[in-house]
Amino acid sequence: MPANQESRAESRDKQKSDPKDQLYLKSLLNIKTIPPPDKLRRTTILNTLADKFKYQCYLEIGLGRKENNYDWVECRAKTSVDPNPLLKAAFPMTSDQYFALHHDFMDLIFVDGLHHADQVERDIANSLNVLKRNGTIVVHDCNPTTEEMQIVPGQSQQAWTGDVWKAWVKLRATRADLTMAVVNVDNGCGIIRRGGQETIAMPEQLTYPLFEINRAKWLNLISIEEFLRDLRRYR
Repeated sequence: MPANQESRAESRDKQKSDPKDQLYLKSLLNIKTIPPPDKLRRTTILNTLADKFKYQCYLEIGLGRKENNYDWVECRAKTSVDPNPLLKAAFPMTSDQYFALHHDFMDLIFVDGLHHADQVERDIANSLNVLKRNGTIVVHDCNPTTEEMQIVPGQSQQAWTGDVWKAWVKLRATRADLTMAVVNVDNGCGIIRRGGQETIAMPEQLTYPLFEINRAKWLNLISIEEFLRDLRRYR
């Protein structure tokens, strides 16, 4: 297995096959009643963004099983990166290798590869370099709810987010030129766009107990209703 990317063949949360549940993967822009948060997935967030901004070009870093997310994303031109050849990504390589070789600009990028903070930092930095002017990056698993969930490396936990949150907090502390918020669904879907934000103070050492105390502020944690309200401000 490549050093900077792990297989995601064993996804922990398959999308439901029930047609009723598949409705929850659609854009939320024009629905009257918002589904409960536990029904919503990263796919919902991605499709809502794609619908709002009329995105055409989509990149998924860390493919996993296509039916879990990729197949449901509604963009005209989609591509994927994952080093596990069994998953049959468009680019069967690590994300570092992909970005070293390919520089196509994208509207929407989903960062869901190796869930180690240093790799997530690189994936976000590389994604920003190829993000179109009005594009969006979505980072999965920013909001672990237990300390066990974020232990790196993973230890066969039933639910594992890795320490993605550390990469997120570092960006919140250092990048005043970005707009960042984590939607509180599906273990935290982080939204990154160019814009501006008030940076946060970051301690010398990032520990989970400190994260628990500062979760809402460090993540800029928002509800699905707040996410939709903020989207409506864009023309």
